[in-house]
Amino acid sequence: MGDKPVLKPCIRCGRIPGEEDEYCSDCGVPILNRCSDEPGIFGKGCTFVNPPTAVYCTKCGEPTVYQLNGLIQPKYPNGNRPKSSDIN
Repeated sequence: MGDKPVLKPCIRCGRIPGEEDEYCSDCGVPILNRCSDEPGIFGKGCTFVNPPTAVYCTKCGEPTVYQLNGLIQPKYPNGNRPKSSDIN
């Protein structure tokens, strides 16, 4: 017997997504809380899948898509960015 992945409810509306869903069909929120560092011309990007409660990527420290979409708030705003006084 193959184990099916446990589908977690949408973080915004609570709808249970389908197995192939990437976005909630009721409210449009991404189903997975990926890193916001997308692949591009100058880098591979991260796109690591984080826990639903992660505000920053646990692999690279960039904001997650849940934070960028306003679904979760950082405890420390700009927590992964040094203050200009820390750079000296």
